[in-house]
Amino acid sequence: EQLLKPRDWFSLWRTNSRLAAWHSLCVKKETQGWGDYDMENKWAFIEKGRNKGVAVSPVLETPALCIKHKNEEGGMGIHFFRNALEGGDWILQEVMQNEAFVAGLLPENAPLSTFRVMTASRLGLSSKENSIEAISCVFRAGRKGAATDHDSILFDVDVKTGKIGRGTTNMQWYRLGLRNCLIGGVRWAPPPDILDHPDCPGKRVTGATVPDFQKRV
Repeated sequence: EQLLKPRDWFSLWRTNSRLAAWHSLCVKKETQGWGDYDMENKWAFIEKGRNKGVAVSPVLETPALCIKHKNEEGGMGIHFFRNALEGGDWILQEVMQNEAFVAGLLPENAPLSTFRVMTASRLGLSSKENSIEAISCVFRAGRKGAATDHDSILFDVDVKTGKIGRGTTNMQWYRLGLRNCLIGGVRWAPPPDILDHPDCPGKRVTGATVPDFQKRV
C-alpha cells in the first residue's frame, strides 16, 4: 500500500506539489495570468480573505512601525516598516502564542507550532459534486529556541480522529555545502520514527489526540 497508494502526508504533499506546478503553468498559458495561484502571495491571500469575510491571520492596521535598538545611538539600530495596508512591503502582525494543548506537547521557548491541512475538492471538474474534504494533516512541533516551526518535528495526524501519529524530520534536506553531500553528511534514507519531542525527552507526542479536531478542521 505504501508503494502504490501511500496516504501519509509527505507522499500526498509531493503529489500535490507536482500537480499544482503543472496546473499553474496550464493556467498561465491559457489566461496569460496566474489566476488563483496569485494566492501564493501572502498579502494577496490576506486581502482576499478579509474582503470575503474568511478567517485569516490577523494583521495590525497601524500605518507604519518604527523599531529601535535599545542601546544603539547616532541613527543606528533604527528601522522603519510601512504596512502593506498603506502600500508598503510589510505585513504587520502581533506574535501569536500556542494554545494550551499544543503548548503541552512542546518544550519551553518553542515557536508557534501549526497544523498544516491538505484539502481536496472536485469543484474544478465537470462533476456536480462540490464537497471539500481534508485528506491529510501534519503537526509541525517546533524546536526549542527556533523562530518558526520550519525547524520542527513533523507528526502525521489522522484527519478523521485527530490522533497524532509518528514523527519525522526534513531539516537534513536543507544542509548546504560539499561536506554535507559526502558519505555521512546527509541521511538519504528516511530517519527513524520520532515518538517523543527530542527537546523534552519523555514527553510523548505520538498517541495524543487533538481536542475537537473535526470542528477545527
